[in-house]
Amino acid sequence: MEEKLSKARIIQAAFELLTENPELDKLSMRKVAQKLNIQAPAIYWHVENKQALLQSMAEEIEDHFIPPTHQENWKETLYAYMENYYELYQQYPCAIEIEIQTIPSYPSRLRNLDAILGILNDAGFSIELSYMTITSLQHLLFGMLMDSSEEKKLYNKVMAGDDYLKKQIILMKQYVQEQELDNISESIQYRQKEKQKDFFMKTLRVFLNGLDTFV
Repeated sequence: MEEKLSKARIIQAAFELLTENPELDKLSMRKVAQKLNIQAPAIYWHVENKQALLQSMAEEIEDHFIPPTHQENWKETLYAYMENYYELYQQYPCAIEIEIQTIPSYPSRLRNLDAILGILNDAGFSIELSYMTITSLQHLLFGMLMDSSEEKKLYNKVMAGDDYLKKQIILMKQYVQEQELDNISESIQYRQKEKQKDFFMKTLRVFLNGLDTFV
């Protein structure tokens, strides 16, 4: 017996499409309908438009976030929160783009944001500094994951035989070597051997340690 069409099935189909082709701008209601082998109008009984679909997808992601237990201090608790968000966004294709293109109007996101603000408030931060901190942490996480995603796309193009990109890499390495830009050379070597998550967590630690002066 064929499974009844539902919002949950539509959301699942949308994520499956993004797994096959992680380009959010190419996701459409029509393609989701084709994925489900139904006529496009049937979707609109459950999801009114693409923005509504994205909102539902963002909520689906957030609903799977696992808040960490409180640690020995506010800094370690925030560290744990950000690590869990990092792991969460790695589980869904285009998760960061979906977050950026939606409004955090769903209950799970609002509860989690309020909890994080509460951690900072209890630690003695003003609401202004708490908001600045949360926004900066979000930008740090989103920026690193977006940069990594775009870098993978470029890498895939190079591996697929893009001669122009290969030439740019060669020119970059040649210039660094010829001009003896040792700082850049060492930075490149470090970046090549450091895992992405480890780099993020170390950067996060640097940021959180800098907040000590405000407490």
